[in-house]
Amino acid sequence: MKKIVIAGLAAVMAANLYASEETPSKNLTVKADTVKTLKHYKAGDNWFFGVFAGTNFSLTENIRFAPFGKRLGPSAGIAVGKYFNPAVGARVRVAYLNQHSRANSELVDAYPEVYGDGIYKFSMVSTFFDGLFNFNNIFKPYKESTRFNVVGVLGIGFNSSFGFDDKIKNWAPSKGGQYYVDRSGGTYLAVHAGLQLGYKVNDALDINLESSYNATDDGYNGTRYDRKYDGYIYVVAGVTYHFKDHYGDRRFKYVTMTDQAQIDRLNAQINAARAELANKPEPIVRVEKKVETNRVLDMTVSFIIDKYNITDIQKNNVQKVAEYLLNNPNINLIITGYADVKTGNPAYNLKLSERRANAVRDMLVNDFGVDPSRLRIDYKGDTVQPYDRKNEWNRVVIFVTEENNNK
Repeated sequence: MKKIVIAGLAAVMAANLYASEETPSKNLTVKADTVKTLKHYKAGDNWFFGVFAGTNFSLTENIRFAPFGKRLGPSAGIAVGKYFNPAVGARVRVAYLNQHSRANSELVDAYPEVYGDGIYKFSMVSTFFDGLFNFNNIFKPYKESTRFNVVGVLGIGFNSSFGFDDKIKNWAPSKGGQYYVDRSGGTYLAVHAGLQLGYKVNDALDINLESSYNATDDGYNGTRYDRKYDGYIYVVAGVTYHFKDHYGDRRFKYVTMTDQAQIDRLNAQINAARAELANKPEPIVRVEKKVETNRVLDMTVSFIIDKYNITDIQKNNVQKVAEYLLNNPNINLIITGYADVKTGNPAYNLKLSERRANAVRDMLVNDFGVDPSRLRIDYKGDTVQPYDRKNEWNRVVIFVTEENNNK
């Protein structure tokens, strides 16, 4: 990444070297920016896979009258998902749960020889699509070194019930009636909300503890009461494995856009070239009093990958454009934004190039007092690549002159 940024910076400085507005004998000094930003990630990055096991605690109609231990059932499952940024992710979670429910207490107490303890078991598969919200990174900046994370879970899915106890068949309607349980099972819409506590063991592995409250249809346990919903509480511990991204990392990483040593070397090369130009009897480019319209200016503004903010180095170039407009009142400018074709997708890049052009226009107007009527915005996304030699040079704004009809 550093090489890409330095190459792009070299191209911009080399272009400015031949600008007609510069004096060839004047030394140029460029200072490194220190811009810390997340790397640019693709759809295939930041994926994870998890396995987990634990228990569930039924909240169905009559189970509250059973001893606590008999309300619990085992749970196990898997999850796969990805984080879109350090704060927000998504996953698909599939789990198997052994659930417990109970006949009503009146029948259990009156006919223990028929109902026994009245508790019956059944199986369930739950499938959820969950949104994941890392509270650490929502309320504070992301830190690569953080080990403990608190993640909110909010999801929607289905509970599928099956495998009801055979003993329910023996609950005959003798001696006062039968507690009816539909043993055919079914699939029911469900929602849940919960909290996941995570500890980063290393870049590849997390250990997690997760608990959630799950609400689903009243009939999921085979019997309906006088309410719409039933529910259960779900508590599991697990391990999450993070896959490598296209950089070879397993977590979000920052990149710092700075390398003063390399930029110092570029400064020396540029100043040596400028001194060589100063010693020539005839300059390569003559300064004309009148600038032709529909001409591409030598001055450009370059951007960091996936960004539209203007760094301190590039702000100097924007200032030079403002000075050019001040010295040439008969000229207006078309500000055209571009994005490189190898990053992002066409729709995203079109919007990014528009933002880059607007950022330059806003700085010219707000910071340097340029009349906005002298500026016109255009943006090409990645449909046009003005530079063939280096893909990263196309993260740029280019200026084209046009006649100022108001003069």
